Amino acid sequence: MCRGKLLGGSSALNVALYNRGNADDFNRWETEYKCKGWSAADVLPHFLRSEDDQTDNWKTDKKHHATGGEWAVDHVRYQNPLSKLFLEACEQAGIKKNDDFNNWARPQEGAGRFTVSQRNGTRCESAVAFLAPAVADSSRSLKVLAGTMVNKINFDDSAAATGVQFNVGGFDHVARLAPRGEVVLAAGALHSPHLLMLSGVGPKAHLQEHNIPVIADLPGVGKNLQDHPAAVVSYQCPASKKGISVTSKLRIGGTTLPDPRPMIQWLLFRTGPLTSTGCDHGAFVKTSAATDKNPDLQLRFLAARAVSADGMGTFASFKKTTNHPDGFSLQSIAARPGSRGRVLLTSADPADKPVVEGNYLTDKKDVATIRAGLKLSRKIAEQPAFKEHISHEVFPGPHVKTDAQLDAYIADSVHTANALVGTCRMGEVTDPETVCDSEMRVKGVSRLRICDASIMPALPGGQSGACVVMIAERAADMIMGKHK
Repeated sequence: MCRGKLLGGSSALNVALYNRGNADDFNRWETEYKCKGWSAADVLPHFLRSEDDQTDNWKTDKKHHATGGEWAVDHVRYQNPLSKLFLEACEQAGIKKNDDFNNWARPQEGAGRFTVSQRNGTRCESAVAFLAPAVADSSRSLKVLAGTMVNKINFDDSAAATGVQFNVGGFDHVARLAPRGEVVLAAGALHSPHLLMLSGVGPKAHLQEHNIPVIADLPGVGKNLQDHPAAVVSYQCPASKKGISVTSKLRIGGTTLPDPRPMIQWLLFRTGPLTSTGCDHGAFVKTSAATDKNPDLQLRFLAARAVSADGMGTFASFKKTTNHPDGFSLQSIAARPGSRGRVLLTSADPADKPVVEGNYLTDKKDVATIRAGLKLSRKIAEQPAFKEHISHEVFPGPHVKTDAQLDAYIADSVHTANALVGTCRMGEVTDPETVCDSEMRVKGVSRLRICDASIMPALPGGQSGACVVMIAERAADMIMGKHK
């Protein structure tokens, strides 16, 4: 699974889509999961605080958009011809337009351009947007240690965090808290539970298996892992359309050598194919598998033919692929998945990677959603807009027709859409499955707070990146005591 092991975390390497989910997602956090103070009305100001909307949405909708913040939001400064045809085909297939998926005053359903975290055609990542200005501010006593590995959170006899143990260049160090300080853990949905368990906070029996002294018995640590499972439909264009795909615009002929022209265009004008995140057009759709009024399916359109049925494998193998044909793909994603996985220890050695059990598709509603998405993708491709642009279906292939065949294809090719959340979920302290209270403070210990995607009780029906920035804004208020 992809993880952002660098300054800025996954904001430095994700697809940069800025989809918050909708108001129901956060109202559900408060009502169903008992996260007091996390309703849509509570979190919206924290989305707005950091937003710097570069589109025109803020001009007509100041309730849901703002300018002047650190986190830039824009449309990609490039539209492939196939992406434009996708929007036409969606309209022909009966999917209405949606020019703003973050406007909570209307339904999330529809097809359109996804906004992305970019400023002036360049990725907006948290290390640049938030950290760099703080480091440059001489009035702040902030020190950044790169290339370090935190091995353990230290606690005293009263289960209060006292600091952390970390390693730099092969040497162990200890950072100790100031008298009124606290540890803020922001290692993500995989490594936050991993580090908690290494430190003695987690399921008692599991810690004892690895001879780790138990500081706090919290059964929920590592549970509730959620992600967006995905599968693709991909088509090849006829020879007459050679050069239309974004992949053809990045290479010299059929070689693996990069074409310098897109780089020159980006360096001079900050426009062109290199500003594209690949899947910056798409749709949210409510399929027959939906269990409530909200869309259960997200479609992402890619103006490129897949190399393999595994969408993530395509990204990894494309750089080695020569003579790659032109084409396009539609990725079907269970937007509000029901399947749950978990994170476990491999050993008590911090250098050993944790065990990650995704448990994708264990909730059969996720299978039904993705299956409906594959059928819808085929319907979109059959519309007049694409009539002259399809040679044949590559994945799953025209021989895959029945529901059983589609389900087998999904099971064989399901892949992550990289939205890992939930493994230290917050909620009522009396709930044995929660790890944090509604102020992100870890139960059973003191002076320890978690601020990352792991605290989300349920994955919003969008991407997790925008939500993590919102969580950080709320954490800042809570630490400063301003939220009350």
